[in-house]
Amino acid sequence: MTAAQGIGRRLRPSWRQRVLRLLPWHRRLALLACLGVLGWAASGVLHPLMSNLQPRPAVFLPPADLLPLQGLQAPATVLGAAGLGEVQALRLLVLDGEPYYQARLPGAAEPRYWHARSGAPADLLARHAERLAQHYLGTTEPLRYAGSLSGFDGEYAFVNRLLPVARVDTAREDGLRLYLDLYQDRLGTLVDERKAWFGRLFQAVHSFRWLDGAGLLRPLLMSLLLAALLATAALGVALFLARPRQSRAPWRRRAHGWLGLLLALVTGSFAVSGGWHLWHKVNAVPLPAPFQPSYPVAGLDAAPQAGWPDYGAGARRLDLVLLDGAPAWRLEQLSADGMVGVRYLSGAGQALDDGAARRYGEQRLGHYAAALGLGQPQAVEVQERFDHDYGFVFKRLPVLRARYADGARTALYVDPLDGALAARVADGDRAEGWSFAYLHKWEVLGRFGKPAKDVLVSGLALAHLLLAGLGLWLLRRRRPG
Repeated sequence: MTAAQGIGRRLRPSWRQRVLRLLPWHRRLALLACLGVLGWAASGVLHPLMSNLQPRPAVFLPPADLLPLQGLQAPATVLGAAGLGEVQALRLLVLDGEPYYQARLPGAAEPRYWHARSGAPADLLARHAERLAQHYLGTTEPLRYAGSLSGFDGEYAFVNRLLPVARVDTAREDGLRLYLDLYQDRLGTLVDERKAWFGRLFQAVHSFRWLDGAGLLRPLLMSLLLAALLATAALGVALFLARPRQSRAPWRRRAHGWLGLLLALVTGSFAVSGGWHLWHKVNAVPLPAPFQPSYPVAGLDAAPQAGWPDYGAGARRLDLVLLDGAPAWRLEQLSADGMVGVRYLSGAGQALDDGAARRYGEQRLGHYAAALGLGQPQAVEVQERFDHDYGFVFKRLPVLRARYADGARTALYVDPLDGALAARVADGDRAEGWSFAYLHKWEVLGRFGKPAKDVLVSGLALAHLLLAGLGLWLLRRRRPG
């Protein structure tokens, strides 16, 4: 080795020196990352708290009053007298002890009502909504119908799934209001002023919804901030390992370094799972057009009656459905031993064969499978509980579930009441759902109980705020003036 080679080797920077040269980039990227971290972490701290403080219904299930079936007129008679030629949905319901036909008309979002005995039209929209709200609140307090909603907005977001819905306002000081699906008597959500305020805040600072009208700018900006966060964390760990331990270093610098090291994996899990969730939603393929039957009114010439077979102890729901290309009745009945069962009847009220339920499921699922290019299902079954694949976010239960043998192992979930496609879940959705549940929301901590999980998740978010605050303080201290 020559003298020049020896000098060159001694002058070659070590790996520690190379890493330490990246300190300015760590600082620059941290400033960019803080634009996202401060909002994400702050809203993350509040989210568990607000989820525990949000209003909850007194009752979670729809009303289950028995239907009075004596002396009813045929739907053809009642609807024909109103000049209607077809309906898209029809059911028999009971309100204040009286039977009514509720119909969905083509091109209309709000239901129409007729008394099933007298045939007189009834202006029941507001009363139905208010009675339904009283049911879910478990009170008889005065309420006010405040209109219908046919699309999602900032307060009633897509996460609530159900449309159209009616809004009902209470007179409470907290401004509580309810959003209700009047066609199926389901509760969409409850919102008070506190929940509405936090919802607006969360959508603004956590989801950047203020950029919804800017196309891809929103996901691109969020991705840039997430990438800056990942790079900042990676550089921070490298700098911590490269920098010699200095006992005389300011305590804030040492605290920043150790806290960043301890949070590095958590930071990475939040950022990666959040970015995946963001782009998974951006690239999601829209669901096929909903199944929308049309029933000629003239063919509905048989009146529901107590003499129809197998009513048991009473009928709870009676909905018109399309089965084998013809109108049929889906009857939900209460048996003498208190069990709830479902039967399918012809338009004239005759009990259909035992395979009717299976055929109905196959036909509704077949509509969506054909639109998605899927073949025949491997199996069709009724699902009555939420699980990892079909979670609470999808709202509807019970549903018909079909699994397919395509490469993505697609599963379709259809609501038997109105034929709506509640969800389509493939392997990519399962993987992203697992990532978001366990790497972003940290559901694994649920084994310690929900209160403990909420405290731990809020603590992790708060630690990120502290880490960012220490970093900004250090950056400010090193700048003159």
